[in-house]
Amino acid sequence: MRPDETLPLAERVRRLRIPLLVTVGALAAFYAGVALLPRLVRVVASRSLYNYRDLAAKAVARGDYERAVSVIERAAREIPRDIYFERPEFMFERLGRIRKDQGGHGAETLEAFLRAQASYFRNIGLRGYAPPPRLIRDIIQAYFEMDNPEGAYHEARFAMDLYPFFRQEFVKAHVVHCMEDARIMRDLGLLEIKQGLVPSGRERLRQSLVRDPRVPESHFWLGRLAEDTRQTSEALREYEAELANGPYNENAYVRLVALYDQLRRDPAYVSYRCTETHNQAIAQYLPKEGATGGLAVLLAVREKIELPLDLAEPANLVFSIVANSTPCYDVYGWFDFTLDDRHIQTLYADSLEVRGYTVRVNGVEAGRHAFRIENLSDAAEGGEDRNVIIHNVRVYRLPSAP
Repeated sequence: MRPDETLPLAERVRRLRIPLLVTVGALAAFYAGVALLPRLVRVVASRSLYNYRDLAAKAVARGDYERAVSVIERAAREIPRDIYFERPEFMFERLGRIRKDQGGHGAETLEAFLRAQASYFRNIGLRGYAPPPRLIRDIIQAYFEMDNPEGAYHEARFAMDLYPFFRQEFVKAHVVHCMEDARIMRDLGLLEIKQGLVPSGRERLRQSLVRDPRVPESHFWLGRLAEDTRQTSEALREYEAELANGPYNENAYVRLVALYDQLRRDPAYVSYRCTETHNQAIAQYLPKEGATGGLAVLLAVREKIELPLDLAEPANLVFSIVANSTPCYDVYGWFDFTLDDRHIQTLYADSLEVRGYTVRVNGVEAGRHAFRIENLSDAAEGGEDRNVIIHNVRVYRLPSAP
């Protein structure tokens, strides 16, 4: 017989009460913790940076757009890039849509969308990790809202190569806006020509000149169409008309000199005019004597050149960038143009042929500025790659907004 069996029942109950109470308390605490755990997890998660979508959505619901933007920007900076569903391209795309919904922030909307696109390009594989069509359509529309039809044209042009089956989708915005501006009419014509609708495209180019006889590029492309059909005299007239409209058009100079040489004419006066125009540039960035490959050969994603620009007074500027690209899987390279860390435009260097590409920036203030040209292409070692070669950059002052 155990000793405690001789104790009265009341004494035995008294001795068991404390362990029993401890056990009951522990079980109660355990089950209470289990019941409260989901709520605790939600509270902790709601404050986590990984919950930026919900945090931003709540801020937008309150009308606090700046708080929503700051949350997403912090997430884009701090969340590791190797977490697929939290990649910066998704965050910046969401940021652009917040700015779009906010209204009155066109520049910030466009910049956010371009940052998203740049993040896609930086992750692109040789077979394509491209920005989705919806983002591209948003960028095209944002370019129009910022009065930058050249940017909309380049966006639509490379998108048509990335997504051949969506070509009509990328032209819709140009069709809607084509009567608003002769430049958009011109670009719609060029996009139609890219689709093989040459007669319609040629007519659009002519209509753009009826609407504005000084619209740039229309005469040049009419000249190219004339060259394609061996109408050399007409091509010469178109190129000369183009240079009368925009003396900084590098493409028209190149083609005019080539035609004069082909016809055994003396191209001296063209070269003189070309030199004279180049001397009017307020800044010239040329390769050093003896350099090969041009001013810069951008062989890898995120390779860039950054150069200073000093302005004595405010000005509307056009940057003439002479470049070409090597293709991969029938898609050429693209590069980003940034002024003072503000994404301005993405350009599609859509040719092995060396060509001029222009970026217009209005209302640039006096002082020192930095512009950057950054490769967004996916270059690789080997027989097929997609590189961007920058040959030179010249900056011209425009007398007024184009």
